[in-house]
Amino acid sequence: MKTLSEAETARRRAVTGLRNLGRDDDADRIDSLSAREYADEKGFEIIKNPRTRKRFMAKRVITREEVQAELEELRSENEELQVENQDLQDQIDAVAEAIGVEEEEEEEEEDEDENGGNGDY
Repeated sequence: MKTLSEAETARRRAVTGLRNLGRDDDADRIDSLSAREYADEKGFEIIKNPRTRKRFMAKRVITREEVQAELEELRSENEELQVENQDLQDQIDAVAEAIGVEEEEEEEEEDEDENGGNGDY
């Protein structure tokens, strides 16, 4: 289950990841989907954002303790998301590095073939 905003974020990340992997056709296909279509394709349910519903409810005075509790909850959520984001970035970096290494090796082989195998320009 994801909010529409989370589904859109996941869709954009998928497009970026696929482009980083050189899978432009797949990235273009995902990029052409709406967040709802992407959610359907991936099999997750779109839910309403519970925080948004709270904001539009009848106004009431909230206590300092409630604000502090929500602040702590948001800080905790932010920390979890930062860890998740770093994990995903590390995976992307690893894939990009692996692809980059292969591309460099191919370029070196091509250079050697063009220059008689000695690697000099």
